[in-house]
Amino acid sequence: MQPTKIKLARESGFTIIELLVVLMIIAVLFTLSTINLGQAQVTASLSSTTNTLLADLRSQQILAMSGDIGSTSTNQPQGVYITSNNYTLFAGNSYSGGDPNNFSVSTNSITLSTTFASNQVVFNKGDGSVTGFSSGNNSITLSSNGESKIITINRFGATSVN
Repeated sequence: MQPTKIKLARESGFTIIELLVVLMIIAVLFTLSTINLGQAQVTASLSSTTNTLLADLRSQQILAMSGDIGSTSTNQPQGVYITSNNYTLFAGNSYSGGDPNNFSVSTNSITLSTTFASNQVVFNKGDGSVTGFSSGNNSITLSSNGESKIITINRFGATSVN
C-alpha cells in the first residue's frame, strides 16, 4: 500500500489587490474616453451651428435678391440680427424686435459676436450685396469652450469660414 498524501487545499480566485488594480485601470480608461468624447461633441456642435448660420445667411441673401414668398412678393432687404446667444432673421432695412415675422434661432452653448454695425447683416434688395459694408467690420465669431470659428462676409455677400 502506498502512503496517503495529504494534499494541501489551495483556493483559487483573485485577491482583493488584483481586483482593485483592474478596477483602477478601467476607471482611468473610462475617464480618458469621456474627456475625448466630450471634446468631440463641442466641436460637432460648433460646426453644426456654423453651418446652420451660413445657410440662414445665404437664405436671407437669396430672399433679398429674388423676393420673399410671404405676404409681399416684392424684393425687400433681408437681414440677420446677432446677439450673444441667438440670431434673428428679419425683413426690412433694419431689425425691429416687435415684428411678428422675425424668426429667432437659439445657439444654446455657442456664443456669437460680430463686428457688423448694429449687430446686423442686411442684404440689399435686388443684388444681395451687404448694406453699409465696411472692410474690417465684416465678421461673425462663434465660440464655445475655447474653440472658435469666424465667418467673414465680403461686400457682395459671399461668405468664408476660418
